Amino acid sequence: MTMPQVKASRGPTSLMEMARLTGEFADWHNLHYTVMWLTGELNIAAVRDAWRRVCLRHDVLRRTYVSPEEARTDDDALSEAEMHTAETDAEAIELMRRFIGTPFSLDGPGFSRVAIVQCGERRFLFGIAIDHIINDLASWARIRTDFTDFYNRALAGDASDVPNTSRSYQSFAAEYRRMFAGAWGKECREFWHSYTQEFGTIPPPFSVGTGHIDEYRPTVITRELPADAKTRLQKSSVQARVTPFAVATAGVLAATRDVTGDPLPGISVNQHGRMLPGTAQTAGLFVQTVPLHLGREVRSPLETAREVFLRTHDVFEYSIPLLVAGRYWNETLMEADQAAGLHVSLNEEPPSSHDMSPFTATEGEYVELDIPGGKRALDTVVVSWNLYETRPQLVAYYNEARFPSADVEQLLVAAERYVLPSGS
Repeated sequence: MTMPQVKASRGPTSLMEMARLTGEFADWHNLHYTVMWLTGELNIAAVRDAWRRVCLRHDVLRRTYVSPEEARTDDDALSEAEMHTAETDAEAIELMRRFIGTPFSLDGPGFSRVAIVQCGERRFLFGIAIDHIINDLASWARIRTDFTDFYNRALAGDASDVPNTSRSYQSFAAEYRRMFAGAWGKECREFWHSYTQEFGTIPPPFSVGTGHIDEYRPTVITRELPADAKTRLQKSSVQARVTPFAVATAGVLAATRDVTGDPLPGISVNQHGRMLPGTAQTAGLFVQTVPLHLGREVRSPLETAREVFLRTHDVFEYSIPLLVAGRYWNETLMEADQAAGLHVSLNEEPPSSHDMSPFTATEGEYVELDIPGGKRALDTVVVSWNLYETRPQLVAYYNEARFPSADVEQLLVAAERYVLPSGS
């Protein structure tokens, strides 16, 4: 059900919004969603009240788009928690799959939705979906915390005004545009012009495999790491005076050079775009991909980690959507149709840590839905250092039709040997 729209204000989009609005990420389903069975006493009115207050706190949840450069932000929520009923679990799952799995329209009314399907007096299927244009994992953490907090307040009868503790995303977008048009934008242009002159346009290629193949055979390789892998990596980071992320990333870069023979190996990493003062908790910014490279000189592991650390600082300082920026500057910084290559992440918490907690007085069981149009990494090898407290792992996700498993296995072995040498 769409809420009646009242007053609204207009302002600029951020470059991150503009990237999505002008076609980046258009080849995959841009949803961040959670679905779970809830058993217990669920107060529907409290859910609806909590959702409206979340929308009031985070103005990005009230944004629609006049154009790629202009957003409209309504004063009130654009949606409310929808309520449905089903006779069976299978019927409830299908209802939710259709609800969650319907892509948002870029010219539609809002980019978030919540629904509840009741299957009995104490059994409910709850689902929430948010478009990637206004959400990433950091945003989701803030939103889910507020959702459960406002639910508990509603149960307690708290009807006070929503605290304005989250900086306006609209003001962030205006400040971001102002900085991009000034000295910071000039520095960004100079940096990325120099970077692409040295390393070429991005994303960096991963020069193994059989060329572009449309067939998709998703494959996973998992290497169990020593139980003390996290401690050893942290020790190396202290010795090199860098972050653990720099050590893990340096290991994959060095391994890439060994496996491919590329003298200037490159990878892609995630950066969450929270570079302006006061915006660390702004819900609405979403992840960007930036390149990292090694120079030609072969260094020791600690020296390599230092090089990667310093380069990480530079690429994050000037992190911008490079296709959008390139259009502004008439620079070719990124090839839209170039294979995505090799992507690296360091995860110190299991995926379940990003789940939304069940509402008070309910128990939750998470549901994975089969949604058509999910992101498919046809031309990417995703390498994840999963350094949890138990069972640390080095994992690769890739398309076996594009990348031979023997090469991917060799990359993981070399990366582990580089970061966690025997006897260290």
